[in-house]
Amino acid sequence: MKIAVSALVLMPLICGAAEPLFPTAEGTTWNYDLVQEKPSDSLDLTEPNEREQIAVTYRLGGIQKIDNKDLQRLEIYRGDTLDSIDLIAVEERGIVCPARANPQGAITKFIPPQMMLSAPVTKGKHWKFEGTVGETKVSQDYETVGEEDIAVPAGKFHAWRIHCEQTSPRAASIDRWFVPGTGFVKVVTTINGPSGLLLQKTSLDLTEPPKIKAQPKAKSATESGKLSVGLSKEPAGDFTTSFTSSTPAIYARWQGSGLHVPANIRAVLIAEAVANVGTGYEMEEDSAVAPASNSRGTLTLDRPDEGWVPGNYRVDFYVDDAPAGTVKLKISK
Repeated sequence: MKIAVSALVLMPLICGAAEPLFPTAEGTTWNYDLVQEKPSDSLDLTEPNEREQIAVTYRLGGIQKIDNKDLQRLEIYRGDTLDSIDLIAVEERGIVCPARANPQGAITKFIPPQMMLSAPVTKGKHWKFEGTVGETKVSQDYETVGEEDIAVPAGKFHAWRIHCEQTSPRAASIDRWFVPGTGFVKVVTTINGPSGLLLQKTSLDLTEPPKIKAQPKAKSATESGKLSVGLSKEPAGDFTTSFTSSTPAIYARWQGSGLHVPANIRAVLIAEAVANVGTGYEMEEDSAVAPASNSRGTLTLDRPDEGWVPGNYRVDFYVDDAPAGTVKLKISK
């Protein structure tokens, strides 16, 4: 997601005269445990998959007007950092997502608005999304498979399973377990490469029932004071945050100040608003060892064989696994 941390759930739908399918109050908060797994880069086939665990929070915020339409803000946090805001509309036919905003307020539109949940929820229901997210073409096929029992840290639930097969811009399978009155309690996203081999698997599990909570004091990703960072199209070129899908590589450059020696410097390219498969998906990474406290270097984020997918990204820098800076960037056609 992504994938994906993205608009999974969380808006009020009415099923006949019954209670809403989702909690409706502003401040309603869902806490999740996100686990990302991807195959190890080691040549040793017995080496276990690389695994990363992150706390993710979804929170219903206030109203934001887009194109003269009132939309509900669904704030998505990774740890204490605001990652993105999905802008949601509730219609008689279900929940739709017309747009997404990044923490700086830049808007990416879904054309047409993307159906996140088709109501009423019934077994065998199908729907498609054939459109664009920003400049990226997306093709997804959804089906409400049926009802299943499932256990997550928040408890045991009888849930509807909704399956999505995505063919563009990148092959992915998404399974979501939805409980009326609670929301989505589990989401599993599998992303495969062109050969069919697993690239990444992401599991999102609800850790407690939804509650009304105050808005977190979100931290913005900033430089650590020990690392100055920037991006460029050449190893020693001018800094930029605009790239094209044909750019051979993105160079992540850093300058240390008072680093301990040796320090491991790492840069990770992460998708933010990239056709709904990208939010939180780690695209590329590179690392190096700082040989001196004030050393500098350049890390190379190579273009995938199929080219960069247009959209909004960020590069997170780390010093020995501690966050040390973030640069936002955009890739266009």
